[in-house]
Amino acid sequence: MKIAQRMFAIMMIALTASVFAYALDANPLVIAGALTVFSLIVPRPQGVLNFSVLFDLARPEAETAGSGGGIKSEIILIHESDVESPFPVRGIGPDAALISGDILMKTGKFMHRFYMTQGTIKPSEKILKGSNQDCGGWQVSLEGFYPGIEKAVQAWKAQFGISFKGYIIIQNCSEGKRYLIGEPCNLAHIDNIDTTWGEEVDKEKGSKFTFTSKQGNPMAIYEGAIVYDPASPSW
Repeated sequence: MKIAQRMFAIMMIALTASVFAYALDANPLVIAGALTVFSLIVPRPQGVLNFSVLFDLARPEAETAGSGGGIKSEIILIHESDVESPFPVRGIGPDAALISGDILMKTGKFMHRFYMTQGTIKPSEKILKGSNQDCGGWQVSLEGFYPGIEKAVQAWKAQFGISFKGYIIIQNCSEGKRYLIGEPCNLAHIDNIDTTWGEEVDKEKGSKFTFTSKQGNPMAIYEGAIVYDPASPSW
């Protein structure tokens, strides 16, 4: 894949150099060399000539891939200050959503479970439109309900309800996949906490948490390790 992309980039450089050489009556080799150097020194991911090759998107093999329901998931939060550099990068091409490397944690730091009632967990994605076609991104959100107004959840809200910034892993039990929200410099944060008292027996008593990340890519599929605290009873 990388060799094919490089060959394609070289062809595009040669074609662009030929056009400029014809228009400026200059040596095409000089123009090609200048374009190559320019593509390497300009601070843009993978150089200026960063071409994505369109690929087919076939029907999923699963029988009911598009059906809802059955979302039995657990939520894992990772605080930004607990993460060690470098952060694992996504693949390229058809693997652009895949992170196969491990998220490295600092010594003595762990990923943490965050309970949400099954059936209330709702991740969502939508495109953030920019002012033109060269800007924009994705808004990725996670919503879920934590039951009860107990000391533990009130203490969590008091310490992290406003200040939490980091990453979220949604571990989908039925599919065996892990989805990652947040990316370096575009972290997930708490957008809203709505606590209800449950004034009647059939009313909700607890807090609806909404996490949001405005990021450059949709959710990643994370295949790295989960670093849990062996001393925590929640694991």
